[in-house]
Amino acid sequence: MKEATSPSTESSISTPSSPASEATITHTSSPASSSTTVTAAPSPALTSTTLAPSPSTTVNIPSPSATEDIPTTTTTTMYEYESIMTFDQPMIMGYDPSGSSSSYTTPSSASGAVVKKKKSIKSETSIDLRGPLEVDGSVKSMASIKFDGDFAVRDRVEAYGDVGVHGTLNCSSRMKSMGNVKINGNATFGDKVKIFGKLKINGSLEVNGDLEVWGALTVNGYLKCRNLTVHASLTTVDSSWYEAESETVHGAKLVQRSGYVG
Repeated sequence: MKEATSPSTESSISTPSSPASEATITHTSSPASSSTTVTAAPSPALTSTTLAPSPSTTVNIPSPSATEDIPTTTTTTMYEYESIMTFDQPMIMGYDPSGSSSSYTTPSSASGAVVKKKKSIKSETSIDLRGPLEVDGSVKSMASIKFDGDFAVRDRVEAYGDVGVHGTLNCSSRMKSMGNVKINGNATFGDKVKIFGKLKINGSLEVNGDLEVWGALTVNGYLKCRNLTVHASLTTVDSSWYEAESETVHGAKLVQRSGYVG
């Protein structure tokens, strides 16, 4: 006796496709198993796209007119900053009309000589000045400064060496010296005075500010200041005297008698 077997069943499904692609699905089934075969045509190759460059844009930048001021770069010298001249705070170069309360006196000559005028005086060597002279700026030297005659200085006086005054000096600002200062005559300053060497006064010195001397101070005449600070000794000669709102002397206070015979 023979078994009856069922015929296998095969179905074919075809889907329409675009000209660029084709897919065929064949399904075969039997009582024991069924299989499905999917055949797909390869996808069309990608087409390259070329991007056209965008149109360029031209920007016209106007050039400065002939009458327009173009700023120039200036070179700053060592005198502008004065960093090594100051150990406590920087000092800006230039005259401030509202920064000083003292008056500015024009020098006069007893002999009737013409008073010379200068804007400012700066040198890397020693300066030897002859008065009468009026300086509208500052007097600065990398060495020593000597004033011989009558002088009026509107801005500061600074020297890396000694400063000598032989005559009259009226300074509306401050003074700073890295060396010794010797005054043979009269000197007036509108702001503080700082001396890193010795100070010897053979005449008078008036400071409308603080006076600080790191070396010995000798007064043979008259001294007036606001606050006096002496880091060494203070000596007054004969009947000389000084006046200050406050004083600090770290060394000895001495009185010298010129006619004393011991």
